[in-house]
Amino acid sequence: MKWGSILSIDATRLARNCTDWYPLLDICGLRGCLIADRDGVYDPGTPNGRLLLGLKGSISELELHTIRSRLTAGLLAKAERGELAVMLPIGLMRDPSCAFQGW
Repeated sequence: MKWGSILSIDATRLARNCTDWYPLLDICGLRGCLIADRDGVYDPGTPNGRLLLGLKGSISELELHTIRSRLTAGLLAKAERGELAVMLPIGLMRDPSCAFQGW
């Protein structure tokens, strides 16, 4: 089976997990398959294409960790202010004053 190119709206979405991204680059580089997104067409078989796609993958993975850490920091800040409402375990219910009560 022959493939000419892989088209993507945003190739960095594929690269959120580098354990999936780099094998794709390896296979495409060996088979002469191009990877294209909105920014351009890359050949992972060339050093320049491999470098650019590797950087896109690394930056995308970093963005994922940055987003996760910002969300966690937001939850912690909300908890410190006392505004974090979480689901209670089965058998507990919340009264209007937000105090916890058993059955």
